[in-house]
Amino acid sequence: MHKSAFFFSMLCAINTVTLAGSAQDNDILANAHRSQMRFREGHTEGAQPLVKMLEDAVAQSSGNARLWEALGHAYMSLQGSMYAGPSDMPALITVGEHARDAYARSLALDGNSALVRASHGMSQMVVSQLKGDGPGVVAGVDEMNAAVRLAPRSTAVRLTRAFTIIHLPPEMRDTNAVIEDLGLILDTAPGGRPEDVLHVMLGGPREARLRQAMRLESLDHRTAERRLDATDRARLGYVRREYGVDPEDPDLFHLRIDSTALDLETCVELIVAAAAARTRPVTTTPA
Repeated sequence: MHKSAFFFSMLCAINTVTLAGSAQDNDILANAHRSQMRFREGHTEGAQPLVKMLEDAVAQSSGNARLWEALGHAYMSLQGSMYAGPSDMPALITVGEHARDAYARSLALDGNSALVRASHGMSQMVVSQLKGDGPGVVAGVDEMNAAVRLAPRSTAVRLTRAFTIIHLPPEMRDTNAVIEDLGLILDTAPGGRPEDVLHVMLGGPREARLRQAMRLESLDHRTAERRLDATDRARLGYVRREYGVDPEDPDLFHLRIDSTALDLETCVELIVAAAAARTRPVTTTPA
């Protein structure tokens, strides 16, 4: 599974951990939230200490569903950070199983959270995909679908499903569900002033994107090409259909980044800097 799935899936999940329990638990959850925000910024080295902090926390407060949820998110972040080094499939599977078990403990304590259910389905799908377990992948997708039915207007649940199943092979992926999820997210996003919006295109030469997919997902060239073509068709088709514009028009974007030539942290730094500049008041110097 492509590591971007983990980063995108965390975009919403880490913002939704509700503070509950003792004051100490609340402090730990707040610290976990800050650590995950730094992880989002590309500081992946913080994933392992975060896991250790939350493992210690659940050992002391095993009845706190929110701590177990946060631990599940931390394990998924740790798994995502592991893709930066040499592939260690047994270790990736083990960490994914830890995440799945943490989400299961959270659900056992509080079965009302659609996001935790979606996250459990995500971890189930990820682990099963790494193991080559087709029925397990289907079970994970089914659970994410169930979470969407429980909370159809939840952007966090929709993002979790969309950015997980989009990495499935075309023959297994429900592209319509991905389009539906992203469409709802766009429709419900809060409006803003035009000057507050930053349009970014991440891409790169086709062959470089294929090599990147082959390296990150351990794919042969033919499979990587088939997935890339299917994903591009779905994404480009959605923008053309919903917005009536050419998504490859360079004039639509403030920033275009070749994400095959730059590492993730550098891409994040460029986007953050551009976003800050985009909202900075423009000053003029008198002639």
